Amino acid sequence: MSADSPAVHNSLHVSIVVPVYNEASLLVDMAEELAPHLDDFVGRGRWQFVLVDNGSTDGSAAVCAEIVRRWPGSVLVELDKPDYGEALCQGLAHAAGPWGFIINVDFWDAPFMRWCFRTRGVYDLVVGSKRADVSLNQQQNYRKLLSWGLNTILQAVFGFVGSDTHGLKFLYLPVMRPIFRQCVMRRGQFDTEFTLRAARAQLWIAEVPVPIVELRRARNLMLHKVIRNFVDIRRLHRVLRDVPIKAATRYHRWSREDVENLDGAQTALLIEMGRVHRDSTIPIDSALNENRDAAGSFDRKRGSAGRS
Repeated sequence: MSADSPAVHNSLHVSIVVPVYNEASLLVDMAEELAPHLDDFVGRGRWQFVLVDNGSTDGSAAVCAEIVRRWPGSVLVELDKPDYGEALCQGLAHAAGPWGFIINVDFWDAPFMRWCFRTRGVYDLVVGSKRADVSLNQQQNYRKLLSWGLNTILQAVFGFVGSDTHGLKFLYLPVMRPIFRQCVMRRGQFDTEFTLRAARAQLWIAEVPVPIVELRRARNLMLHKVIRNFVDIRRLHRVLRDVPIKAATRYHRWSREDVENLDGAQTALLIEMGRVHRDSTIPIDSALNENRDAAGSFDRKRGSAGRS
């Protein structure tokens, strides 16, 4: 591990958490393509990569070390064996910024990330869903079937209202860290658990469609993934059965058009309400009572967004 604890960078806004497992051939291209976008909408020197080498055997750790050298403030965490959930957990623990993205080396989306950063302060967790818009999903049919089956189980067993719990995410880390500490799942269900816990804790959550194109073949056979998911879901059910649902779920859904229309009136309204939502000195209810026009606009906006 290159650092025993998260470095403190007062100027850092965003940490980009990237689990890495035998990605040597893709890592440099990912970093070079993504970095200019981050420099543009976050600001040069105000973001970091948090690369978690997840037991790689192909030299990925050396490539990660080079990326950390090229982008100062970035961090390399090295784990002894492959475990996607543990990689996410450790990466988030080493994130120095108040805001964090979770991406994969071969799965990230600049418009999604730009929209999330522009609207930061509105949501505690934004899920980039590969299932929310079928026109954007270019996975093989069996991968789509597996995702549909897993999410159907989550809806039936846990009352989940969204369409996806895996993949891209944007998180407000000061609020999410207590949730992470409660999680016991690892492997492929760590992010599922913290998403379900966040919903039950009545945090503000949004779902945004993201495109996905497979750049490589699946590493695991479908049967193996089905069996593993079945075992993990049974355990997750035992873990969450005593976790109460505190109140009505705060879950908004947005379209791809909303994401790409970043300078529209809806985004401006989101940003304004985010300031109210995050201001710890002004209770939201009081702020809305003092500004009835803003409250009316916010209620109309929530209705159009499709709050569940």
